[in-house]
Amino acid sequence: MISASSEWSQQPTILIRSRPNTVHLLKCRSSTTTGPVGISTISIDQSRPSSRTKHDNLLRFAAFLSTGEFSIYEYDSSSASPPPKISYIPLPRHRSHVMHAAYHHPLLVTLSHTFTLMVYDLSEGTITHTHSLSSFTSHPPTSLILSAMPSSTSYKLILAYAIPVYPAHWSVGITELIISSSGSVTSTAALSGTTDLAPLSPANFTVVGTRSARAFDVPHGWIDNEKLRAMRAQWGRKVKHVADTQTDGKWVVLAPGDASTSELSPSSHDEDASSDVDTSSASTSSSSSYVSPPSHTSTQLQLYRLYMPPRASSHAPRLSFVRTLYGPVGPVSALSLADGRCVSLSVNGAIWVWDLEGGEGTEIAGPVGLEQVGGLGAVVFDERRIVTSSVRGMEERRFDI
Repeated sequence: MISASSEWSQQPTILIRSRPNTVHLLKCRSSTTTGPVGISTISIDQSRPSSRTKHDNLLRFAAFLSTGEFSIYEYDSSSASPPPKISYIPLPRHRSHVMHAAYHHPLLVTLSHTFTLMVYDLSEGTITHTHSLSSFTSHPPTSLILSAMPSSTSYKLILAYAIPVYPAHWSVGITELIISSSGSVTSTAALSGTTDLAPLSPANFTVVGTRSARAFDVPHGWIDNEKLRAMRAQWGRKVKHVADTQTDGKWVVLAPGDASTSELSPSSHDEDASSDVDTSSASTSSSSSYVSPPSHTSTQLQLYRLYMPPRASSHAPRLSFVRTLYGPVGPVSALSLADGRCVSLSVNGAIWVWDLEGGEGTEIAGPVGLEQVGGLGAVVFDERRIVTSSVRGMEERRFDI
């Protein structure tokens, strides 16, 4: 298990627990500032062990600092505190806080708080920035899923994010990007503390295709009664705030935010985030002009099914509403999705697990109290464990549903 504190310091620490009583500490240090820095996110390599090394127990991950710089670590139980294998300092114009990252060696994708998507090639033992994309219609919170495409040198990245809904509300959207290792790209990189030009690479990663879908989409022109009914149903699912959005590539879950907890709204993010919508005024307007329907309040999650037809098909991708997930008695602060299961963490510390295919939910940890007692949290899980950081502190639970 890998964890890091959100506290800033001169040397923020990553904790790696390989066995119940074995904890290793990795000290991180910025090369661009002498002041306090924080660890903004950590991304574990999702490639198959056989493609990493002959030692299947090797753990490879990327750790990002609040300055925008990051390092790649390789860890096994025999190395108590390994140094970074390689580090990267972005150019000043790209040096922004990374919110999320997805790592499938040798491909690394990052998403900054300004909603700039950066693609990196980690082959040949170097880090080369090969592609950048920006969005002015996507907003946090967001999630990334990166996977290798079968029998191909390409990768598929799926992003889920909040989208604005007129006049001052929110829904969810997704974008699929196909990233291929074809072509030739010249990149300016800062490698291991240097700022030299990176050499030409004959097979750098670049985005070769993209398509999107929205849960809330208004048809163009005149519409019939069937489309009107669909629009009314969509309109009833818009929310005042978004606490979290997560996807596993097949399912998408939106957690409406609590109107009284402004930090759960997309409008609470940094004012310099890429956006052509004044979300601060939108939030104020929505609190007085719109009330979410009872089935889509901050305690009940919205489940959507993502349909991605083959790229050669004439059909467009769709994001279709499936059902509402009921259970939590308090606002949800964080979600985690994988393999058709969803785990939610509520502001009050309650934890629920859902089977998304059937819609059944189970509470595995009750709330700390009846009142809202916490704020933002985090939750991750695998087939055996759930790890949360909440009002209870950091906890690990074993589960099987």
